[in-house]
Amino acid sequence: MEFETKEFMVRFLDERILIMKLKDSFKRVTKEGMIDCLEKMKELTDSNANSKAVIAHIVSLYVKKDVMRVFSDEPPHEAVRCSALVSASFIARNMAGIFLKMRKRFIPNDIPMQIFNTEEAALKWVYSILDSTP
Repeated sequence: MEFETKEFMVRFLDERILIMKLKDSFKRVTKEGMIDCLEKMKELTDSNANSKAVIAHIVSLYVKKDVMRVFSDEPPHEAVRCSALVSASFIARNMAGIFLKMRKRFIPNDIPMQIFNTEEAALKWVYSILDSTP
Protein backbone atom coordinates (compact mmCIF):
# COMPACT_ATOMS: atom_id res chain seq x y z
CA MET A 1 0.00 0.00 0.00
CA GLU A 2 1.16 3.51 -0.74
CA PHE A 3 0.14 6.66 1.09
CA GLU A 4 0.90 10.28 0.35
CA THR A 5 1.55 13.20 2.62
CA LYS A 6 2.27 16.68 1.34
CA GLU A 7 6.01 16.02 0.92
CA PHE A 8 6.47 12.24 1.30
CA MET A 9 5.39 8.92 -0.10
CA VAL A 10 4.99 6.22 2.53
CA ARG A 11 4.86 2.58 1.43
CA PHE A 12 3.59 -0.08 3.81
CA LEU A 13 4.96 -3.54 2.91
CA ASP A 14 3.60 -6.74 4.44
CA GLU A 15 1.92 -4.62 7.12
CA ARG A 16 5.35 -4.61 8.80
CA ILE A 17 7.71 -2.31 6.91
CA LEU A 18 7.23 1.45 6.53
CA ILE A 19 9.30 3.04 3.76
CA MET A 20 9.38 6.83 3.62
CA LYS A 21 10.75 8.78 0.69
CA LEU A 22 10.64 12.47 -0.23
CA LYS A 23 8.53 13.12 -3.32
CA ASP A 24 10.53 13.97 -6.43
CA SER A 25 8.72 17.31 -6.72
CA PHE A 26 10.24 18.49 -3.41
CA LYS A 27 13.87 19.51 -3.12
CA ARG A 28 13.87 20.28 0.60
CA VAL A 29 12.24 18.69 3.61
CA THR A 30 10.32 21.10 5.84
CA LYS A 31 9.62 20.71 9.53
CA GLU A 32 5.87 20.66 8.83
CA GLY A 33 6.34 18.02 6.14
CA MET A 34 8.35 15.81 8.49
CA ILE A 35 5.76 16.14 11.26
CA ASP A 36 3.00 15.25 8.76
CA CYS A 37 4.96 12.19 7.60
CA LEU A 38 5.62 10.99 11.16
CA GLU A 39 1.92 11.28 11.99
CA LYS A 40 1.05 9.08 8.99
CA MET A 41 3.72 6.58 10.01
CA LYS A 42 2.34 6.45 13.59
CA GLU A 43 -1.13 5.81 12.20
CA LEU A 44 0.16 2.93 10.08
CA THR A 45 2.24 1.53 12.95
CA ASP A 46 -0.86 1.49 15.16
CA SER A 47 -2.94 -0.23 12.46
CA ASN A 48 -2.00 -3.77 13.53
CA ALA A 49 -0.06 -5.67 16.20
CA ASN A 50 2.82 -6.81 13.95
CA SER A 51 6.43 -5.93 14.73
CA LYS A 52 7.53 -3.11 12.43
CA ALA A 53 10.62 -1.71 10.74
CA VAL A 54 11.18 1.73 9.25
CA ILE A 55 13.24 2.44 6.14
CA ALA A 56 13.91 6.12 5.48
CA HIS A 57 15.42 7.36 2.23
CA ILE A 58 17.84 10.21 2.91
CA VAL A 59 18.13 13.07 0.47
CA SER A 60 21.65 14.12 -0.47
CA LEU A 61 20.84 17.77 0.11
CA TYR A 62 21.33 19.77 3.26
CA VAL A 63 18.59 19.20 5.84
CA LYS A 64 18.03 21.89 8.44
CA LYS A 65 18.76 21.00 12.04
CA ASP A 66 15.17 21.62 13.22
CA VAL A 67 13.89 19.20 10.57
CA MET A 68 16.40 16.49 11.56
CA ARG A 69 15.47 17.03 15.19
CA VAL A 70 11.80 16.21 14.46
CA PHE A 71 12.85 12.74 13.29
CA SER A 72 15.71 12.15 15.74
CA ASP A 73 13.88 13.34 18.86
CA GLU A 74 10.86 11.16 18.21
CA PRO A 75 11.19 7.97 20.29
CA PRO A 76 10.58 4.80 18.31
CA HIS A 77 7.10 3.32 18.54
CA GLU A 78 7.02 0.28 20.83
CA ALA A 79 6.24 -1.96 17.83
CA VAL A 80 9.27 -0.77 15.82
CA ARG A 81 12.14 -3.28 16.07
CA CYS A 82 14.70 -1.60 13.76
CA SER A 83 15.28 1.29 11.43
CA ALA A 84 17.31 1.53 8.23
CA LEU A 85 18.48 4.60 6.36
CA VAL A 86 19.05 4.49 2.59
CA SER A 87 21.15 6.86 0.50
CA ALA A 88 23.05 6.46 -2.74
CA SER A 89 25.21 9.44 -1.78
CA PHE A 90 28.56 8.60 -0.20
CA ILE A 91 28.61 11.91 1.71
CA ALA A 92 25.03 11.49 2.98
CA ARG A 93 25.84 7.94 4.18
CA ASN A 94 28.91 9.20 6.04
CA MET A 95 26.97 12.02 7.67
CA ALA A 96 24.19 9.61 8.63
CA GLY A 97 26.82 7.25 10.07
CA ILE A 98 28.07 10.06 12.31
CA PHE A 99 24.47 10.80 13.32
CA LEU A 100 23.89 7.12 14.22
CA LYS A 101 27.08 6.97 16.31
CA MET A 102 26.05 10.10 18.20
CA ARG A 103 22.54 8.74 18.72
CA LYS A 104 23.96 5.50 20.13
CA ARG A 105 25.90 7.50 22.76
CA PHE A 106 22.82 9.36 23.96
CA ILE A 107 20.26 6.56 23.60
CA PRO A 108 22.03 3.42 24.84
CA ASN A 109 19.02 1.06 24.59
CA ASP A 110 17.92 2.28 21.16
CA ILE A 111 16.62 -0.01 18.43
CA PRO A 112 19.14 -1.31 15.87
CA MET A 113 19.82 1.25 13.13
CA GLN A 114 22.00 0.96 10.03
CA ILE A 115 22.58 2.83 6.80
CA PHE A 116 22.62 1.22 3.35
CA ASN A 117 23.25 2.34 -0.20
CA THR A 118 20.23 0.48 -1.66
CA GLU A 119 16.70 -0.23 -0.53
CA GLU A 120 17.18 -3.90 -1.39
CA ALA A 121 20.05 -4.21 1.11
CA ALA A 122 18.00 -2.40 3.75
CA LEU A 123 15.01 -4.68 3.14
CA LYS A 124 17.17 -7.80 3.50
CA TRP A 125 18.47 -6.49 6.84
CA VAL A 126 15.07 -5.47 8.26
CA TYR A 127 13.48 -8.77 7.20
CA SER A 128 16.24 -10.65 9.03
CA ILE A 129 15.40 -8.75 12.21
CA LEU A 130 11.61 -8.90 11.83
CA ASP A 131 11.65 -12.61 11.03
CA SER A 132 13.64 -13.30 14.21
CA THR A 133 11.30 -11.32 16.53
CA PRO A 134 7.67 -11.90 17.48
